[in-house]
Amino acid sequence: MARKTSNSFGVGRQKVLETFLPDKKYRTILIIQISIAYFLIFLSTYLTAYFCAIAVVIEGFYTWYEFVWVMFYWLFGLTFPFYLIFVALSFPYFKALNYTFTTQEIVVNRGIINKKTKIVPYRNITNFVMKRGLIYRMIGGDNFGVILVETAGQGPQQARPEQRIVGIIGVAEYTEKIRGILSKIKGQAAVTADTETASSLDEEEILTQILETLKQIETKL
Repeated sequence: MARKTSNSFGVGRQKVLETFLPDKKYRTILIIQISIAYFLIFLSTYLTAYFCAIAVVIEGFYTWYEFVWVMFYWLFGLTFPFYLIFVALSFPYFKALNYTFTTQEIVVNRGIINKKTKIVPYRNITNFVMKRGLIYRMIGGDNFGVILVETAGQGPQQARPEQRIVGIIGVAEYTEKIRGILSKIKGQAAVTADTETASSLDEEEILTQILETLKQIETKL
């Protein structure tokens, strides 16, 4: 699921700490969410059409039994192709998702036709929440879930989080990694830092200092 790297990213002294993908179980989550949405839309449309067309039955064009099935087949034939399209699109949408933790920000790439890159600097993060819903726990267990990231730029009227890191196996561990990075950057003594992430940040600083020292020696020579 994860791939660690030390390649340069962005500008300045920023480095990639880890690049990772959502787990394959998230594809199942997407299909379940699409199916639930389709069922609710179909049911509400059917009931609306049912009550609005009672006059058709009263006028004697159909019996109640005929009317129920005619409406069902008509709505099913009209809406089911859209359901199949959304299910098919869920696969390229899943493949386009990837996440990167750098030493300065969280980067989320997504999108099928319009590729989007969302960048959330750590310094702007005010809160982050680990969420493990019922469907997630049923599909992937207690450590499968979503990380919701909130930033200082969000107003009180904005109910949705700034960023969602979805479909993560080991969501508790990734939450601790974010906590560790924030502890390193913001100096939050009360936050438990992730040892591996903190070590990566320390190593980067040491290597940068060594490189600068070597350049100074080379210049003098």
